[in-house]
This record gives sequence, C-alpha cells and structure tokens, in this order.
Amino acid sequence: MENYKEEIVSTRKGHLGGSDGQMLAQIASLGYVPKSAYKRMAIVKGLIEPQDHLNTNAIQIGNRIENEIYDFISQNNKAFQSNPLWESKKYSKKNCKLICHPDFVLEDHENKVLYCYECKATKQSVEDCKKTYKTQLFIEKTLAQERAVSFGSGWRVKMFLVVYDTNDFDLDMEFDPNRLSINEVRLHSNVFNINFAMGVVDEFLETFDVYSENEVIDAAMLPEQVGEKFTQVAQILREIKEREQKVEDFKAKLYDYLNEKGIMKVKFDDFSFTVVQPTTSVSWDWKKYLGEIEEQHPRKAKKLKENYKKITNKKGYVNIRINDK
Repeated sequence: MENYKEEIVSTRKGHLGGSDGQMLAQIASLGYVPKSAYKRMAIVKGLIEPQDHLNTNAIQIGNRIENEIYDFISQNNKAFQSNPLWESKKYSKKNCKLICHPDFVLEDHENKVLYCYECKATKQSVEDCKKTYKTQLFIEKTLAQERAVSFGSGWRVKMFLVVYDTNDFDLDMEFDPNRLSINEVRLHSNVFNINFAMGVVDEFLETFDVYSENEVIDAAMLPEQVGEKFTQVAQILREIKEREQKVEDFKAKLYDYLNEKGIMKVKFDDFSFTVVQPTTSVSWDWKKYLGEIEEQHPRKAKKLKENYKKITNKKGYVNIRINDK
C-alpha cells in the first residue's frame, strides 16, 4: 500500500488520473484548459515538482480504513488486487497519459466479469458521495471497460462505490463492518467526453513551457456542494443589497415628507425616525497640501512622508463582489 501511495506522487508527472476527473470534465465542457488547471498542467509537463499531500491526518485515516476494508472484502477471495495501475492506450496522448488506480479489483475469468471498487471513508451520504466522485468513477469504469475488452469478447464491468461512514468516528475505534456499504454504480456513457478533454490537454501541453503561480481558482473546479453554498451566499448578499437600496429610497422619501410637514422625529416602541438637517464641515485637505509640497519640494515631501508615516495592521478578510447580472 505504501509503495502505491509513492507511485501516485511519481505518476503525477506525465499523467492524468481518476482524481483529475472533475478538471477533465470542465475542460471537456469549456473546450480549453482554464487558468485554474495550469498548476496541474505544469506538474504534468514537469515544469514544477508534484507535492506530496498524502501524509495528512485525513489521508492516513483513509489509508488505514482502506486497508481494513480490503482485508474484509478479500478475506474469502485472495484473487482481489489492491490498487493496480491501469494506463489507457485508447485515451492516452503524446504529451499526457491517462491512468487510474482503482482501490480494489477482481478479475472473474470464469464468469467474464471485471469488478472494480472505489473506496471512500467519508461523512457524506452514499448519494452525495456518488455525486462528488462521479467523474473519478467514470474514468475508472471507462479504463476498466478498456481492460475488459483486452481479455476478449463477452466481458462485462461492474463498478462499485464502497463507503465507510466516518460520522462520530474515533481513531481508536476498531473496524466496524456496520459502517460499511457497498453500492453498485451505474453511470451514463456520456458523463463527459474523455477523448476530447485529453485531446485539448495534449494540444495545450505542446506549447506550455512557462508557468508562474496563479492563485485565482475557477469556481467550476470546486466540489459541487461547496459551489452550491457559495451560490446561496451570493444570492443572500444580492437580496441584502436590494433591500438596502429599498431602505435608502424609503429614507429619502421619508426625509422629504417629514421636512414638508415640519416633523423632526417620529417615535415608536422599539425604533424612531429622526430628521438630520444638512450641515457643513471644514477639514484639512492634507492630500492637496502634500500634493503641492511634492510638486514644489519633492525631497521635503519624501521626508515628511517618512517622518509621519503610520503603520496599521489590518485583519485579513474575504471580499465578496456580486455581479450586477
């Protein structure tokens, strides 16, 4: 299993795999490689080194559970394989190969059935898990079908999603088969056009020779559930903006009405309206002053800026801009 995890990192160069399914689906939809995928493309092309994120606590938990599930599933059938590496001849291109590492595989030559299992330790429901990993499952099933064809005629592929429920999971808990569910997955053949996406990637990589970090993420690359939450928040903010405008319009009309009637204040039990008459304030226009100094005495202005500079530490935050459309 550890060798397999090391192999995942090594094959990130020159290859795309099941975990890149969502990105490939987006490329197939757009017809081009978005900037959000440039870093992954740079790794494929060998412009930057792949990063090993396989030793995080969550990954280690997942690996442990995956090993225990494999032992549980294969205890009565030693023909099961763990994490074989499949490389597609049909969809691999000059600049990038398509591969996958299905978690568990059983080749039933007697009944001509290739069983393929993808294992997820997650708090998600089975249905949500299917949606989240649909593109990965699609790639694995597609390569499984390619492999089945190589065995001869009459072979079938059966794809399964193995879900281990980690809700209220404790690291000290023993493996619990009651948390385990094995679900056959039936996918449409048109989840996305793999061959087209790989062709777009291949053409892009042909001339992709320079890469610099880009921190802008295309929302389409986010997990579906996260994207939906962002959209919901955006809708709430849009509604707030519309309501604030209505309040401002109301206040403007109320100001005119109260002035017309000579009313200065309206009191209610829990709030009040108070008319604030126009006023004039006088302040020092330091920007204008400094601008004149800079124009007439640039050295003096530079010294003033240095002597009277003020450093303020501000907290980081998320700025949300709602498009008018």
